[in-house]
Formats: sequence, structure tokens, C-alpha cells
Amino acid sequence: MFLTTVFSVLIPMTVLTADGNDIQCIFNQNDSSYSFFASFRINADPKCLLRISFNYEHIRAVASDAKDILLLDSGSNWNRISYTYQKYIFFENTSVWLRKLDREKQRVDFTLVSSKNNLVLIPMLISSSGYFQIKQDKDFAIVEYYQECRITEKAITKLYASRMKNEAVKFINLFAVYASENCNGSSITN
Repeated sequence: MFLTTVFSVLIPMTVLTADGNDIQCIFNQNDSSYSFFASFRINADPKCLLRISFNYEHIRAVASDAKDILLLDSGSNWNRISYTYQKYIFFENTSVWLRKLDREKQRVDFTLVSSKNNLVLIPMLISSSGYFQIKQDKDFAIVEYYQECRITEKAITKLYASRMKNEAVKFINLFAVYASENCNGSSITN
């Protein structure tokens, strides 16, 4: 009989952004899955925040460390975007994501459509989904970000998931700074 040990870590943290806003983060890691939740308050127009969570031009700006980002297809409330990331010079991943905008709920949902690694020793994304949720709180907006991922089990899966925690924190910090620069107290046109 084969026994599997379950490794689970719940890591709550607070990240201080460049503009002094607190980002509350929770990272949960199991053997072959992880989830990340983050939220922060900002004095910004919720419609602007929704636009930068969905529109291709803003996504490109926030994912500045991607090697390539392509808009594959789009409609009035959805898009399919391909991201290519290169890490450690020799590792490359290309993934395609479907994003759906619900203006009434002030939410953008995203789902992994496909993922391909150039090396088999790196854990592969099996599934992933999440959302951006914008909520109004008096004079502030609250941005919530959530993503969950299942990855293949490899010798370096736990190390890889730990690296993804660092990447998630880096991303939400960049997003908060970008939101502050582009939406703080005003609206943008895209």
C-alpha cells in the first residue's frame, strides 16, 4: 500500500507597497496545489480598477517580467491571452488564459486554458483559476485577488510552489502600484 503525506502550509502575511498601502496576503500550499489570496484598499474609481484587471494593454503593463504577452481573441466581456515566461535562462512556460468580465459584479474571472513547459522536470500547471473582485467601501475601493493552482508532482514541486508564492506577492505588489499610478482618485480611458 502506498502512503502519501500531505504537506500543507498556510502563510498569512502583510506586504507594504511602495506607496505605503498594506496588502493582506494568504498563501496556502499542499503537496501539489497552492492558492493565493490578497487584498488591499485604494482611493480609486472601481471602474478604473476593473479595467486594469481586464484590458489587455493594462495586463501587459502589469506583467512586465513576461517575455511575451499576446491577445489571441476577445469580445466585449472576455478575452484569451497567451503569456510566455522565461526563468533561469533555460526554462520557458507558455500558458493561455480565458478572462471574463462581469461589470455588474465588478469582477474578472480567469481560467487556465492550456500550459506548456519546455522542460519536463519542471512541474506543469494542471489547472488554475481565480478572480479579481472590486468592492466599494465608502471613499475607498477594495481589490481582492485570488488564484488556485494544481501542478504535477515532481521532485521539485514543493520548491516550485514556494517560488510561486514569491511570484504572487511580487505580482500583487506591482498591481497595487500600477493601480495607484493609474486609478488613484481618477478614471482612465481604456
